Amino acid sequence: MGNQFEADVIVVGAGTAGCYFAWQMGKAGYKVLILEAKKLTNLGRHIEIFHMDKIRFDEFGIPHPTADELIHLEETGYNWSPDLKVRQPVRYPIYVMHMPSFIQRMQSYARESGASILEYAEVKDVLLEKDTLVGVRGRLRADDFEARGRLVVDASGLAAAVRTRLPAGFGVENTPVPARDCFFVCLEFREQVPIGNPTGSNSYMFHKAFWNKSYGEGAILGIGQPQSFEYAWGKHKEWREEYFGDPGKVTQHRQGVIPYHRPPFSLVGNGFMAIGDSANQNKPFSGEGVTSGFTACKIASEVAIKALGKQDVSREALWPYNLRYFRGQGAKFAGGLAQLPAVAELTRKDVNYLFHHNIIFSSADFEELNRNYEINLGMGKLIKIILGLLWGVLSGRFHANSFRKFLSVSAKAGRLKAHYLAYPESPGIFPAWEMQARKLWGE
Repeated sequence: MGNQFEADVIVVGAGTAGCYFAWQMGKAGYKVLILEAKKLTNLGRHIEIFHMDKIRFDEFGIPHPTADELIHLEETGYNWSPDLKVRQPVRYPIYVMHMPSFIQRMQSYARESGASILEYAEVKDVLLEKDTLVGVRGRLRADDFEARGRLVVDASGLAAAVRTRLPAGFGVENTPVPARDCFFVCLEFREQVPIGNPTGSNSYMFHKAFWNKSYGEGAILGIGQPQSFEYAWGKHKEWREEYFGDPGKVTQHRQGVIPYHRPPFSLVGNGFMAIGDSANQNKPFSGEGVTSGFTACKIASEVAIKALGKQDVSREALWPYNLRYFRGQGAKFAGGLAQLPAVAELTRKDVNYLFHHNIIFSSADFEELNRNYEINLGMGKLIKIILGLLWGVLSGRFHANSFRKFLSVSAKAGRLKAHYLAYPESPGIFPAWEMQARKLWGE
């Protein structure tokens, strides 16, 4: 064998999730090794600019961005109706940031806590002993390597380099996210944008598109669509030409893929945890996965520290990560993900009606969604929404099929959230819970 490495914790992936988790484990005194398949300085360049909620920095104990990392602070964004007659302000501060610089800062925190990072370390296989994951092997530049640890954490993003190599019967789903359950995000950077075009942060929900600030006075025109990059770029052009023509000068294009798929029903196995995009922990209403991944990382690191301290990294010892995640953020996201089909199938007329009558798409709803990851639909509000939609149907401004779909998926979303809130306390009763979950998802 070539290179041999040992650590308490092996983290696969040096992105935001992997480095945050490694940082927490290093601060707790554990020896951490991070394996990254790509060149470290290239991470994040496929997107380059991203947005992050200002309030989440304090929540996760991360210093706020400064210097070259911070491009803008947007205190208020706007959501537009398809006919551009309604502009809903969303008073929720967002940092516009340089992703490669932020990832490098997170890497520096991991190193400062004692973690080591190896770039060009591509995982090719997993190492198991007596049904327990004890490490990984792969290629480190031109040589083979083997890395062993008491705990292996998959933070490798959509590729899920460890999870998808786990054997059947390990207790964690090993299937990759199918392309049909991904969103292809396409960004177009423009400079010299003429006066009269949008400024600041603007979302066009019907088109799944946005016009945001870029460097200086530049703009980023972005879109997220299913199927493929080719399809997404085609929809990008349609949206841009319909509303803005061909403003300014195109300076660059960026693109990336994010999962829109439910997480595996269990995120732990003997000696194993999955976090971030490898566990499909993206926000269903926006696709953003950095801060939602941090939520999972915080829980996972607390559970891992306790388990390692007791010299027990069994599935049972790591189970509290499942329990705490799926009874919290995971339950909210399950409900939100179940509602996506109804939102995605709304017609232009439907969306205009919702905007014009402040039904679901109000400023307060958008702000609550960002802060709490869901809209709290009490009985009074739900009745008001249903009556508003029914009036839209009767007046011919909202499609009856859309109304029926809304009622159907809302009921399904409620059942799914309730099921996740009742996530099993222990692995012993998990199979029955999983069977019912699959039925609710329609699998």
